[in-house]
Amino acid sequence: MIGRAHIARPSGSGFGEAVVGFLAATLRLVVPVLLLLSLGAAIFVYGDVQAPMLSAMSEGHWLTLGLVLLPLTLFAVQLTNRRYGAGYAFGQVVLAWGVALATLPFTQGDLATLRENVTPAMRDVAAFGGALFLAQIVSIVFFDRLRGPRWWKAPLFSTLFGGLVLSLVAFPAAFAGTPVAWSSHMAFYLGFMVAAAIALLIPYWILRPVVPPLSGFGGY
Repeated sequence: MIGRAHIARPSGSGFGEAVVGFLAATLRLVVPVLLLLSLGAAIFVYGDVQAPMLSAMSEGHWLTLGLVLLPLTLFAVQLTNRRYGAGYAFGQVVLAWGVALATLPFTQGDLATLRENVTPAMRDVAAFGGALFLAQIVSIVFFDRLRGPRWWKAPLFSTLFGGLVLSLVAFPAAFAGTPVAWSSHMAFYLGFMVAAAIALLIPYWILRPVVPPLSGFGGY
């Protein structure tokens, strides 16, 4: 079991109750998984579109809307973690990635059309995809360990450490050995992730009453 919240089970729970519990858990994940999939599709579609204003701040205007949207995936996982706990957040990430990979042969044509048939290099997709998956797992762990009376600690540091993993893994994996100045890009993106971690505290604070935690988390 992932996470710190434990709910007692009746000692005589049978197979039927286990099935009902599994179905209930699956239904709870429908909206979180769809949210993560929608963000993933947006990241792919806008992966080659320059981010207004922010792109001008990056040397060579390389910062795209797809990269700008990456922190939102960590935010989506944090909301699930806050509401249902780390186990559900982990399930959200695994299911979303599983569905994305399973449906890729059927959706890649439509996604390529939305990108005007400009598909990214497979190395870039593997590097940033793998780094994002690791960042989401790291974010889940830190959020679960830091949630408490200081409401800002869990979302802030889970985004910071998730962004650190994302940056340190993705940029060298995607661009090492190429003419791209990936070290300066990585440093700039790290700064962007710090700013994003602070900025995302605002919508997190606004959504706290809308996404209250279930029992077992002490109201945090």
